[in-house]
Amino acid sequence: MLLLQLSYTFFVFSKKELVFTAKHQSLFSLIFPILFGIFAGTLFITTGTLDEIIRGTAVGLAIISYAINGRGITDDRFVIHPLDNRGIKFDEVDRVVLFRDKKKNEVKMNFFKFGLRGPLMKFSVPMDELVKFLSKHLKEGTPIDVVTETNE
Repeated sequence: MLLLQLSYTFFVFSKKELVFTAKHQSLFSLIFPILFGIFAGTLFITTGTLDEIIRGTAVGLAIISYAINGRGITDDRFVIHPLDNRGIKFDEVDRVVLFRDKKKNEVKMNFFKFGLRGPLMKFSVPMDELVKFLSKHLKEGTPIDVVTETNE
């Protein structure tokens, strides 16, 4: 139980650290609370002892922790998932690729570390704001490629 409390404290601090928060999948964020509500409801209806209720609540909180959106960019690293306590430091990044999706009104960002592609992150901030931030914080000489759509 103490470990669970510490992990939620970590989530709160890591979420405050994010300068740009990546977009969360809306379907995922809708289904997860509903499933947790069903789980919590059946937990309190079917269990009788206090020990079972505490264990079920701890399991439920551990499950719902995955719904916390902790992906994004901090001042010195990319955070790729909520449980990532180290992230990918800007010094380790070889290249960043940005794509503006006009249909969904979002910026898709991908980065490369040691030649390997990192996960795709989506942001709802303006492209120029993201480029300014990355150009200031990435190591000197790291290319930032901006890909645009061509009108067909």
